[in-house]
Amino acid sequence: MKDIKYCLVLLVYLLSGNIVELKSQNISKRLEPAIPLRNPDRGFHLESNYFVHNYINPFNRSETYPGGFVDERLKQFGAEKDSITLTQLYLYLSDYVDRDIPQEAFERMQVIFDNLEAKGFKAILRFAYNYTGLNTSGGETEAIISRHLEQLRPFLRKNLGLIATCQMGFIGAWGEWHNSPLSKNQEAKNKLVNTLLDIFPKEYCLQMRYPRQKELLTLDHPDDWKRIGFSNDYFTAGEHSHAPENDFVPGDENYEMVLKDASGFFMSGEIPYAENTEWGLHDLISVDHSLQILRDHHYSAFDITQNNELNIRHWKNYEVYPQKLDSLGIPYDIEYFRGKNGNVLSRSAYDFIRDHLGYRLNLVSSSFERHKNTLSYSICLKNTGFATVVNPHPVYLVFISEEGKIALEMKLSNINSKDWQPYRIVSGKYETITHRMEGKLPVSLVEGIYRVAIWMPDAQSSLVHHPTYDIKWVENQGVKHMYNEKAVLNIVGLLKW
Repeated sequence: MKDIKYCLVLLVYLLSGNIVELKSQNISKRLEPAIPLRNPDRGFHLESNYFVHNYINPFNRSETYPGGFVDERLKQFGAEKDSITLTQLYLYLSDYVDRDIPQEAFERMQVIFDNLEAKGFKAILRFAYNYTGLNTSGGETEAIISRHLEQLRPFLRKNLGLIATCQMGFIGAWGEWHNSPLSKNQEAKNKLVNTLLDIFPKEYCLQMRYPRQKELLTLDHPDDWKRIGFSNDYFTAGEHSHAPENDFVPGDENYEMVLKDASGFFMSGEIPYAENTEWGLHDLISVDHSLQILRDHHYSAFDITQNNELNIRHWKNYEVYPQKLDSLGIPYDIEYFRGKNGNVLSRSAYDFIRDHLGYRLNLVSSSFERHKNTLSYSICLKNTGFATVVNPHPVYLVFISEEGKIALEMKLSNINSKDWQPYRIVSGKYETITHRMEGKLPVSLVEGIYRVAIWMPDAQSSLVHHPTYDIKWVENQGVKHMYNEKAVLNIVGLLKW
């Protein structure tokens, strides 16, 4: 009966004004989907859950690691062609709630992280004890959480490059800080948050569930406030009856609090399960409103595991196109909608959201000139994603000889890619920002013609020459990707030396 309702809801929508609106804009055809740009720390993600003590999924006891991991989830949700690089990884410490985490547990966790690296993925990581949910207790105490955090410190530091963000977790049902013996223990919460902030270097962001939880914190270092983002585990575009205090509803205090600092931290979300229950979301939510929220709160990641059969499927049938996005104030690059013949076509909302979560870097112009032994360079770019490059990625200029060999690479130490925000609001309108990298550098090269490239590896030394984790710019305006065993280079211009 529930499936019939879903189908009817979808059918009613597909017969409604969206198709008429497309025709009125003279956009009659959807652009054929191409292979999406695969980049780290951003995009759709899929969920995995494991007990640390035995690799079993608490919610599906027939599923044991590597069951339920990246490859299986990609197939299960039809996402093999979506260039996904993230998994939301829940690790349940339930068996150790009254004792130390043993060495064999760390070995099991390391197997999972080694597999993440082998597949070019990162984790949105959460630890928890209580997997049974509401009106139950995981039995966690302030003392055991503190002990486990100190045990986890070297493990988290070792795998830092494979963690897109770490969620505060540990306390309460599914690590969401409710239904816990510590629910009213603010001192324990402060200690947990400050310890995690200390474990992760200051360039990295962590996540909490609710803005009101963040407001109550006492931080050891006030500057850490802007490092704490949010995981919106009840994304309903503010349209569910339980949205107040659970979702971040446009116009309410929680929404405004997230809005204030969202440009600087890691933001992710997930839609409730498509269940015909009190807490489930068994209706369609507005795609237009969802796009505006993803923009406002600078979402870097979004789950497609939950509500996949209803709202995520709906995104695949909902058309977006330049006029639509203009009316909503959503920045974009017109080339994203350009067909092979130069005509402007539509895309699905699913594809648009997939490709614009986090950052999307577009070259605007570039120039490179020699003045004796000095290089003058100017590179302009736009970021048409929802967010910036949140995690640290240094920027290098690389010079490639006519023989295809790297002749020189130079780190641009004055450039912080986190500054590449996607837009600013001018007179109430959203305006894409043009960012400029320019300067003069002493350069020693033999005479010849060089291709000039931007290289943006992961900041962690363990991943510097792991090209899967290099950032790729959009291939337009002459940008081409050059691959070798150590890097992915973005060719942005030519230099005669």
